[in-house]
Amino acid sequence: MMAMLPILLFAETNSSIEEFDNIEVEGSVYIQNQDFLKNAPMQKQISIQEAMDIPGTNGDPLKALKSLAGIVSTDNDGAEMIIHGSKPRETNFSINHLPLGYVFHMGGLHSVIAPEATKQIDAYLGGFDVSYNGMGAAIDITPQYPVGKNGGRVHIGMYDADFALDIALTNDISMFVSARRSYFDLIAAKVMDELYVDKDDSNKSVDFTLFPQYYDANFILSANLDDHLLSLEIITSKDEMKLGSTMGGKSDPDANGKIERSLEFTTVGARWIYYGSDYTSNTLLYQMQLKYRLDLFEDMYADVKNTSRGLHHYTSFDFDKHKPKVGFEVININSPINAYIVAVSQSDDVPKTITGSEVISLKETFDTNVYIFYVQDIYSISDDFRIRYGVRGGKIDYGDFGKYLDPRGAIIYDISSDSVVAFSAGKYSQMPKDEVAVDGFGNPEINTMEVSNHYAFSFKHAFGKKSYIEVEPYYKNFKNLAIADDTKKYLSVGEGWVKGIDITLKKDIDNLKLMVAYTYLDSKRDLHTSADRMYDFYGEIPHTLQLSSSYKFKSDWKVSALFKYSSGKLYTPIYGGIETTNDEGTAYIEPISGDPFSKRLSDIYDLDIKISKTYKTSPKTSHEISIELMNLTSLFRDNIAGIKYDDYYNKNGYYYQMGFIPAFHYTYRF
Repeated sequence: MMAMLPILLFAETNSSIEEFDNIEVEGSVYIQNQDFLKNAPMQKQISIQEAMDIPGTNGDPLKALKSLAGIVSTDNDGAEMIIHGSKPRETNFSINHLPLGYVFHMGGLHSVIAPEATKQIDAYLGGFDVSYNGMGAAIDITPQYPVGKNGGRVHIGMYDADFALDIALTNDISMFVSARRSYFDLIAAKVMDELYVDKDDSNKSVDFTLFPQYYDANFILSANLDDHLLSLEIITSKDEMKLGSTMGGKSDPDANGKIERSLEFTTVGARWIYYGSDYTSNTLLYQMQLKYRLDLFEDMYADVKNTSRGLHHYTSFDFDKHKPKVGFEVININSPINAYIVAVSQSDDVPKTITGSEVISLKETFDTNVYIFYVQDIYSISDDFRIRYGVRGGKIDYGDFGKYLDPRGAIIYDISSDSVVAFSAGKYSQMPKDEVAVDGFGNPEINTMEVSNHYAFSFKHAFGKKSYIEVEPYYKNFKNLAIADDTKKYLSVGEGWVKGIDITLKKDIDNLKLMVAYTYLDSKRDLHTSADRMYDFYGEIPHTLQLSSSYKFKSDWKVSALFKYSSGKLYTPIYGGIETTNDEGTAYIEPISGDPFSKRLSDIYDLDIKISKTYKTSPKTSHEISIELMNLTSLFRDNIAGIKYDDYYNKNGYYYQMGFIPAFHYTYRF
């Protein structure tokens, strides 16, 4: 809820392992706890081993999510993930329910989570159970708790360096610590002064005053005491960047000047997991502090501090044919905001200028409580037939949002030992983006939860132990969307829908692993109360096809490749501009926009290759050298990122996605 305001305004291991089903797939072990419904639609699992083999991720397992069917992006190089027609804010990321302030560093080069702190990634793309919030999708990371191996890793890359250590403090207590620091700023500052210069207008440029830099650190202190796991988990991260821009030119003169941004968070969680003979409980007490500072152009700024404190608990039981689960979460959110800034355009807004926009002053502290409960059961009617049914509800003290109740369910039927069909459906409620209910930025009278109803079907057929094909059609509708209104700024009257199909084919042939992932997507949403029809959703990428492969040689060489084709992204065309002035008398050019998202850029082609070699020097130590060649197709064909206009909004060329990027990695494990 209010925890996302800064970003939206401005834009189990050791002795406990036997409690899980360990499913070996493609040389990896998937952890599936007792409340996991195997073969339910739209749920994907990626082990850390699989994720690290995927090229184009720059050694980040979370970025491997973009190789899955159902997850698309309007920018191959960024961190944005659009899952089944849902906006990024409609997807919830967590670490075993521990919240994160943000997931990816600026520019999307790397996530804030260390690879060694990640054991597995569970991606629920739709129709997921009552354990998770979010209107679109849920991504939950299973942490790798330290095991006291007294070893670790040192990694040196072209853009950052990091280390990780797993240390035994006693027989039962272990500690994990990792840290990462980017140093692109240290290198780039020596070789370049300007980020971008318009070759058609040398007066338009973007200059660095502080090159983008980031750091993060992860810490886990855990104690394995028979059937109990106690842990202290800390994640901290900070990003900074300072730019000077003259890209506003004459068309938007108030959009010239400094762009300085600082974003940081620290999450601290204390966890107790108990593994009983017929039940498991997980209790998490946490605090997340998020700070955001933006200084924009001449005198605009935003300063936001957010503190979220919560208690999350669930208990899951294993009673022969029934596996019930009950849980609750209580959250307090306190967020002081001091801002003098325009309401920044959202991803689905039509183009507008800074000069022609209202500057809003806001100094207020928001404080609210959220109460959530959920209950469900997995009932094995027979060995071949299983159902999951449950409900998630809550009460929100903020404004008049009040209570909500979301029923959800799924059915699984094993046609044979090799084939499974499944269906899931459910209601998913979420607060609208925070600024729409804030006086000045939006409409404080809004008191309705946005809602999506999910319907998903799955057919999966296995070809032996390590190969399968999966076909998953789905449909979602959206109701009560907060959309733009000329009088009230926003009203909760918008609707929308998305339909699509995901097809995944995996095949293992000895040391060769192959995967084909295809996604079809069609989506529309209301954008404005004055419009009499829906428009294409800005993130609608109709076709995405990905071909990935990896081969491991006996000499410890490994080669992997990922080819991706996708339809171009949608954009709103501009047909010239009108000279006008704002209330202060400043002249600017107001763009004349066509129908929202009625045009599409050219198709995108991308090829990433990774080559690695491991040198084992002892049973515990090894050296790995790897080279990643990212965006290889840009050497022959540029991928268009957007339309470039002159000061009078006449088309004047294109902006392009990031070009060829080589990356070198050296990793020492001990």
